[in-house]
Amino acid sequence: MWLTGRSVALIATAALSLSLALLAGIPALLYVTGLSAGLVAVALLLAVLARPRLELRRTIEPAIVEPDEPVEVVLDLAVRSGVPVVTGRWRDRVPSTVLGTATGTVPVAESSRVRFAYEVRGRRRGSHEIGPFSVVVGDAFGLVERSLSAGGRDRFVVLPRRQALGVRVGPAGAMEGTTRLRAASGLGQDDVIARPYLPGDALKRWHWKATAHHGEPMVRQEESQVRPTMLVVLDADPRVHDDAGFEWSVSAAASIVAHYGERGFDVDLASGPSLVSLESGHGVQDALVTLALAEPDASPPVVPSRERTTIVLTGALDSAAADRLVAEVPSRDTIAFVARSTTEAARSVLVGAGWHVVVRDPNDDLATIWEDTMAVIAR
Repeated sequence: MWLTGRSVALIATAALSLSLALLAGIPALLYVTGLSAGLVAVALLLAVLARPRLELRRTIEPAIVEPDEPVEVVLDLAVRSGVPVVTGRWRDRVPSTVLGTATGTVPVAESSRVRFAYEVRGRRRGSHEIGPFSVVVGDAFGLVERSLSAGGRDRFVVLPRRQALGVRVGPAGAMEGTTRLRAASGLGQDDVIARPYLPGDALKRWHWKATAHHGEPMVRQEESQVRPTMLVVLDADPRVHDDAGFEWSVSAAASIVAHYGERGFDVDLASGPSLVSLESGHGVQDALVTLALAEPDASPPVVPSRERTTIVLTGALDSAAADRLVAEVPSRDTIAFVARSTTEAARSVLVGAGWHVVVRDPNDDLATIWEDTMAVIAR
C-alpha cells in the first residue's frame, strides 16, 4: 500500500495552509488544512477496511504452438472488496523468450468481473511460463493504491523448428506414394508384397519385376512385415554437445520424426531417458512435445533392441563416446549425424560398426544434407 502523488500534494497543501494560518493569522486556512488531511486519512481508512482480493482465471489458446505462432492469453478478472475500489494498471509476467506486451490498464466494465486478452509469441522451443499476474487497485479519489497478485502460473509449449525433407528420398524408400507399402499382386508365384529398397537389404530379396514396374529399387517382403518402421535417437549427452549443436540435433530429430510420422511409418523416438512410439504415424505431436522439452541429459537413451533403419543425432564424439553409442544403439543399419569436430578415431568406430557417418555444422541446412546423404545411400 502506498500514497499516490495526489495524496502527497494534499499533505503538502495541509502543511502549507497550517503554517500560513499560524504565521499570518488567517484562521480560515485551517479549514483547508483539515479538509486536505481528512481526505488522506479517510482514504487510508477505506484502504484498510477494503481488504480487496483478486480472482483470476487465465486461459491460453492454443497450448501447443509452432515457433512464432500467436498465442492468445485470455484473463477473466474480478476484484472482491469490502468497499468499492478502482482497478488500474495490470501486468502478467512473461519470460524474456516470449514476445508480446503483457501490460495495460484494466478496461472499464459495468460489473465487478472483466474479461480481456493479449497476444504473445514464443520464438524458442520449450515450455514457457506465464504468471504471476498483478494489478493495481485504489480508492475512488486516487489517493491510496495497493498491488494485488494472483500467484497462479500457466504454460504453453513451443514445438521445435522443423524443415520439410525431400519426399522422393529417405531411408526405407520413404518416397511419396509408398508410405503404405503396396502389394505387387501377380508379380511372383507366391503373390509376395514388394516394398521399396531399405539400405542393408540382401540382394537375394531384390524383386526385379516390381523394380521394373515402379522404376525404383524394390525388394520382396512378407505381408506380416508390410508396415514400415524406423528409430530416431537423439543423443542428449551434454558432453558431446554445445548449445548450438544440441538445438540443431533437436530440430533435425523433429524434422525426421514429422517426415516419417506424417507418412504413416511406425517411429520410435529415443530422447535421453524418454521413449515415444508412433504407430502408423499416430502420436506425432506427442513426439514433438517430447523434443520441445528435451534438455541435455547424461542418462543413457532407452533404445528398443530391434534391428531396423536408425537415425542418430549426436554431437562431437571421441572414441569413448562413439563406443558408448554403438553399444546403446543395436542396429547396424544406422545413419549418424555427427559434429565436424568428431575425431577420426570416433568416426572409425562408427564406420566399423556398419554405420553411415554424416558430418554437419550447426549452421548447415538439414534439408540439403538429408538429400545429399540419401542420394549417396541409394547408390
